[in-house]
Amino acid sequence: MRIIKYIFFLIFIILLFCSFKKPNINLGEIWRILHVNSLIGLQKVVESSYIQLKIDTDIWFEIIIPILELPVFIFTVIIFIIYLLLKIKYKS
Repeated sequence: MRIIKYIFFLIFIILLFCSFKKPNINLGEIWRILHVNSLIGLQKVVESSYIQLKIDTDIWFEIIIPILELPVFIFTVIIFIIYLLLKIKYKS
């Protein structure tokens, strides 16, 4: 569990730095800058998944796109809250 806390903390630091460097950037833009092909691949996997066939909603446009449009600062706060909850639950 300790490694997961360190990963969350590292993600928090990186995203916090990105949000201070360019305040209006969102997760999708960062992902596009880092590796656009994996973003396209994720879209293909989500749109062709078995779950997509069973439910009546478009997962990519209803769930994934709103998450990718989150500002980095808000996502950073969410990651930090998860980190704190893990730290509280698994005191080490």
